[in-house]
Amino acid sequence: MRTRKDYELALGVVGEAVRSWDPYALLSDGAPASEFEAEIATLAARVPHIHDATDAAQTVSDVFAEAFDSSLFTPAACAEVGAQLFLGLSRAGLVSGPNNSFKPKPLRGSA
Repeated sequence: MRTRKDYELALGVVGEAVRSWDPYALLSDGAPASEFEAEIATLAARVPHIHDATDAAQTVSDVFAEAFDSSLFTPAACAEVGAQLFLGLSRAGLVSGPNNSFKPKPLRGSA
């Protein structure tokens, strides 16, 4: 992500994916929409490291396993939300994917 606007867009995309997923069904049981704000912010900050749906699932797994019960949030358990997250990020032009030509800038000093 190159700008604050990109980060805010990522927050929206990540938030939509996480709230739709609703682990533990907290939101559907009446928890406030802000229930997962810390996890959403952490995921949004990690978007530059997501390159495919597998990366997205692993990232979701890492964040939610750290925040909650690690045995429940394996990469396999997070595969569906990871795929949805990657699709949303791709559509928003925040990661390389089927619907955009985003290419991350190479690191300084790399070939």
